[in-house]
Amino acid sequence: MARPLFTVGHRATLGAAWAVMRAREIRHLPVLDDERRLIGLVSDHDLQQIVLERVLEAPPGEAKRALGQLWVDEVMTWGVVTVGPDTEIRKAAQIMCERRIGALPIAEGGRVVGILTATDVIQALLAPAGRGGGGTRRRRAGR
Repeated sequence: MARPLFTVGHRATLGAAWAVMRAREIRHLPVLDDERRLIGLVSDHDLQQIVLERVLEAPPGEAKRALGQLWVDEVMTWGVVTVGPDTEIRKAAQIMCERRIGALPIAEGGRVVGILTATDVIQALLAPAGRGGGGTRRRRAGR
């Protein structure tokens, strides 16, 4: 699970979300509502896709202004699949594979407490036995 957890508010601009992702070198941001509940997920792929689309559609010299008027909740994925902190990593990996998603927010008590990425799953599988990833030892998604 990625630590620390970085999130973005649903009324943040795309520029603000992109700045967090670049500064923290992350590819997925859970999106929270005003009560800090998880309502979506925005990825670097989502942002790249919309930026390219808007740049191609905007009149010359207007792309930056057009992007400054877009909010995270306009491009994020709604209805995000989540897992609990006690979900075994193998089960989480299966969900990610079946749903073709690169990250799973980890929720507990209605609040997002972490995020499990495909990179986390790969690192767990490659970790030496006894360090929580390799061998037959079980690992939970939230640990």
